[in-house]
Amino acid sequence: MRPSAAETARTLARGRLPGLVRIGDASPGASSGGPFGDLPVAGIQHATDRLGRPLLLAPAGEELATRLARAEGPVRLSLSVDDVPPRPGAPSLGRVRIVGDLRPVSPAETREAVLEYAGSSADPDLFDVGSDPGDRVAIHRLEPSRVTLSRASSERGGATEIIDPAAYAAAEPDPLHECERDLLHDLADHHRTQLEDYLRRLLDDPRAFAHGPPQAMRLDRYGIVLDLNPGPGSARGERRRWMRLEFARPVAGQHDLAHLLHPILCAHRRCDAEDE
Repeated sequence: MRPSAAETARTLARGRLPGLVRIGDASPGASSGGPFGDLPVAGIQHATDRLGRPLLLAPAGEELATRLARAEGPVRLSLSVDDVPPRPGAPSLGRVRIVGDLRPVSPAETREAVLEYAGSSADPDLFDVGSDPGDRVAIHRLEPSRVTLSRASSERGGATEIIDPAAYAAAEPDPLHECERDLLHDLADHHRTQLEDYLRRLLDDPRAFAHGPPQAMRLDRYGIVLDLNPGPGSARGERRRWMRLEFARPVAGQHDLAHLLHPILCAHRRCDAEDE
């Protein structure tokens, strides 16, 4: 099993990665996808609530707050977030793009919105958000009407999938995404030999890794993506040998992952000696 497009979109939009905003036509006749002719507003601070709706912070005096202050009514807006692979050469999850109407969070909902924002990203600007319109930082919510996920593809140059907003809202972001880089480093630094032994037995090929040990390149709640040919050839651009090792079940978090991987990495009593 692999993450669905909706799950990947929720993971990318959560607020761990920087976003790019384009402000479009707010007129009643504007289409759901744009147009978005304005220059992009970079470095937007955002997170998502429990339904995946982006929450944007607009500090007074900054570009986004200035544009929003000039608008009359809801603002048509596009938020794009690009994946940042955790290791050089690792495959990208792609880009999520969320289009919808941006509205100020009402005073009655401000506290809940701040808490949900903090659950995704503990931004210090949240201390300056309140229910008074004169507060230094305002918080807005983007109501998605169109969600797309664009993925790179060596065969077609790229593919964009339209995600049903209801499926997007029902999906959950990946619980390992925020610690993926650290987990991959731990596998490389402390469990490389155990992982190599396991894969060699799985492939039934004693010379499977003559050019160097396999490298774990991506990790999600459903499995691990490995580069089986990390030697000099792949560094020169030769075709990589990718393998996805899928877990028996989705993991709930970092500690659950450790329990799931223990019988794989510690199949031979070597781990018992290391743990002593």
